[in-house]
Amino acid sequence: MFFKSIQYIIVALLPLIILSQNVYAQGCCTAGSSTFGGLERGIANKNNLNLGISFISNQLNSTYNENKEITDPLGRTALVSIFNIELEYGISENVSFLAVGGYSIKERETVVRSSVDNSTEKINFRGDGLTDITILGKYQVIIPTILSQINFTIGGGVKLPVGTYNLRDDGTRLSIDLQPGTGATDVLLWGNFYKGFQSLYFSVFANFLYRYPGINLDGYKFGDEYILSLMGEYYLTDYLIISGGMRIRLAEEDFWGGRFLPSTGGIYYDFLPGLIYSEGFYSLKLFYQAPIHRNVKGIQLSTSSIIGTELLFNFDL
Repeated sequence: MFFKSIQYIIVALLPLIILSQNVYAQGCCTAGSSTFGGLERGIANKNNLNLGISFISNQLNSTYNENKEITDPLGRTALVSIFNIELEYGISENVSFLAVGGYSIKERETVVRSSVDNSTEKINFRGDGLTDITILGKYQVIIPTILSQINFTIGGGVKLPVGTYNLRDDGTRLSIDLQPGTGATDVLLWGNFYKGFQSLYFSVFANFLYRYPGINLDGYKFGDEYILSLMGEYYLTDYLIISGGMRIRLAEEDFWGGRFLPSTGGIYYDFLPGLIYSEGFYSLKLFYQAPIHRNVKGIQLSTSSIIGTELLFNFDL
């Protein structure tokens, strides 16, 4: 039954998968902007261990000048692939701890024009390695009951600079957006609100994440980041769920060399449809992310599409 259901899921999302394969990539890959997985769920139950394995493919080929899409002046494209593993354990009825780490592959292509014969050449850059690790503690303020399907959870944590930020390509150091790590410790504040409507087979939730970045040894500081997700889920059957919603991301300008850097920061609105298969102690989620609106500072490359999958296991210890 499991494999047959997986076939149904793949068929349902086949148009999205085909679409993503025909989209090329972007160049500016801001670290720490993703809130998939345990960062969008409430706490793990007491003595339960959640093990999540996920893959995210971020393809970016859209360039914006403020809120207008333009042709990239440097012909840049990029692709970011991230493999994540997360562990979350519930130590009491109200408290759990989450750890997320992974491996990223960041690739960028730039078109360079010769000043001699005006010919063009494509130059490729690649940076890969272990990412930084996020550790988050969660505290459940409001516990759901049979009469009240409301859950409110808050939390806080840090992103530790485990990933390298000084990779080189042929002796030349890669730009910070191609590095697997940032070299800085970030402080995180987090919140999650959930409301279920059992008679309607429907639920809604809101998720908030604030990231205060530290400064690395090069004196580089990413801009403060605010992420708000507003999502809904509808139960088609006991084991099949469709989801949809919006994610809003606000990023302030990066800082380096005593000044705020141009072409960094902005506000980004995205639409997130998804499909979830859940049975027994595991669930499988497929999701897609598409841009709705961009308003950036200066000229920037931006995500054109994200497609990903997450396999989550729950073990009652």
